[in-house]
Amino acid sequence: MRDKMDLTVGSPFKKIILFMLPVLIGNIFQQMYSLADTVIVGRTMGADALAAVGSTNSIHFIIFSFMSGLSSGVTILTSQYIGAGDMKSAKKSVAVVYIIGVIIAATCTILGMAFLKSLFVILNIPERLYEDAYIYQFICIAGFAGILLYNMVSSLLRAIGDSLTPLVFLIIASVVNIGLDFLLILKFGMGVGGAAWATVISQSLAGVTCMIYSIGKYEIFRLNLSDFKIDKGFFWDHVKTGLPISVQNSITGIGVMFFQSALNNIGPEAIAAYTACSKIDSFTVSPMFAIATALVTFTAQNYGAGKPDRIREGVKMSLIAEVAFSILSGVILIIACKPLVALFVGKGETEVLRLAQIYMTIESLFLWSAAVLFVFRAAVQGMGVTKIPMIGGVLELTMRIIAAVVISRIFGFVGLSTATPLAWVAAAAINVFYFIFKGGIINERVRKL
Repeated sequence: MRDKMDLTVGSPFKKIILFMLPVLIGNIFQQMYSLADTVIVGRTMGADALAAVGSTNSIHFIIFSFMSGLSSGVTILTSQYIGAGDMKSAKKSVAVVYIIGVIIAATCTILGMAFLKSLFVILNIPERLYEDAYIYQFICIAGFAGILLYNMVSSLLRAIGDSLTPLVFLIIASVVNIGLDFLLILKFGMGVGGAAWATVISQSLAGVTCMIYSIGKYEIFRLNLSDFKIDKGFFWDHVKTGLPISVQNSITGIGVMFFQSALNNIGPEAIAAYTACSKIDSFTVSPMFAIATALVTFTAQNYGAGKPDRIREGVKMSLIAEVAFSILSGVILIIACKPLVALFVGKGETEVLRLAQIYMTIESLFLWSAAVLFVFRAAVQGMGVTKIPMIGGVLELTMRIIAAVVISRIFGFVGLSTATPLAWVAAAAINVFYFIFKGGIINERVRKL
């Protein structure tokens, strides 16, 4: 395979950073066109339109998280086979990813469309936002297969050590998405539906073109019928590795749904404030996600190669970098919150700006816990131990429910704003505990390879 990066040799931190950079740039571009959607909707159609899009974020999150979690989870084994030099099993692993991708895309799309109205009832969508929210979310669900395709191919490319190719196609998708935003929303007046179509079309285009390119470039993507002759044990090994990650993501999504329901009860101003803050926050943590994404592949390849010392070194250096970045970012976000949120809703939305400052301050003070969570969860997942992060997801769900059901009733929006920080701290604790105190499992399992 040409142009792939071997993460089992060389300076661990240097390799992680080099692998991470295309992922980071890709995340930034992804956030940029997400921001473009939000800014265009908020500034051209008002705070209610922005709230309509934001009021259903948890639905999008839970479905997409399940799909992407499973597809990225099973590619952990692909990385391990590549690290071990077993290319025959690696190709069969790619075939498994294709099969699982088709099954999950079809299932989630059908169920999502069938139960969308029921989910709206659970979320307590305000009546004045209902129509726009339904249009936006229905279109997104209908196009989930195309969105999943890009993420599935990207996960496979990163598994073989190529983080650059997904970046190139994501940049193309970003440019197309922003162009379609202006065309469909401003020129053709399609409203929030235009924003949804822009996202679906651009991501699907990126998925199809990225897959075609990858098939032409990498032999591992060019499968024969014999590669699909997979025994049940091999198939279920992948499912058992990937399913806990998708369940973990879905459990987190359920927690977000509880949060969203409580938020929707507070009112459109609170929804708009949270929607703007979440976009800014997603942009901010992109470097942390990028390092974690690189660390998963780094750990998986070195686990397969039987090099536990490199895993420990990679974790240590990644943790230092992420915590330092999180502290600096938290300070900047607290200071710059209102000017940044004003870009979405305008300076006249004083109540939205006030609530945004509250939310951003509380979350920024706990960004360090997100850094700790991302690093140790990535390391544990890369080892193929996916049940621990799933348990972490259960703890995240518990904390979000407590914040939404109990703390918010006592302290209102301030209490609700503690949901994500509490979730980070709880999930980080179990992943840190496992890696540090059960870390001997790395040596034990590597010796058995």
